[in-house]
Amino acid sequence: MHDAYESLPILEKLPLQIDCLAAWEDGLLVGTKPGHLLLYRIKKDAGTNRFEVTLEKSNKNFSKKIQQLYVVSQYKILVSLLENNIHVHDLLTFQQITVVSKAKGATLFTCDLQLAASGEERLRMCVAVKKKLQLFYWKDREFHELQGDLGVPDIPKSMAWCENSICVGFKRDYYLIRVRGTDPSSTPGRDVHSLSPSGESDLKYRIGLKH
Repeated sequence: MHDAYESLPILEKLPLQIDCLAAWEDGLLVGTKPGHLLLYRIKKDAGTNRFEVTLEKSNKNFSKKIQQLYVVSQYKILVSLLENNIHVHDLLTFQQITVVSKAKGATLFTCDLQLAASGEERLRMCVAVKKKLQLFYWKDREFHELQGDLGVPDIPKSMAWCENSICVGFKRDYYLIRVRGTDPSSTPGRDVHSLSPSGESDLKYRIGLKH
């Protein structure tokens, strides 16, 4: 069997339980069970499979519960799921910028940088709140609502953007949800298509818009 990846330890015997990770460039953010946020710098030794790992920064009071982390280096922000809500912090100082109040009760989120025709990069985010998907875009240091909520048949377990679609994994199956009108400057989309795992367009559950 072909091994696509090789596993190499870089950080061992950490005295805190790791709940989530986010990496960018030579940085590694570690969210721990007690709510500590740790930033490590990782440098690979030339010609070897050994790494030099340095703790650069730590915040012991970041949150009571760190569930998910996502770095957007282009905007120098850290998007986090903390205590079931979406928070945005400055990537360099860890100072809070904003909280998405509508996303209270969130269990999962996924972000995507979309390249517009003008060459500008736009940040989009999809948040799972119970059996709803909420869509947002980033502008003026805040997340704004992109369109109405989308109802889904179950609580999402995993999500990922794929161009203008969102692949959503549930407990037993997954859907590829095509969302129209994902550009903030366009008319909010209400044409939502979905695909079953078999690729058929007819679903046992029709995904709809919540108002």
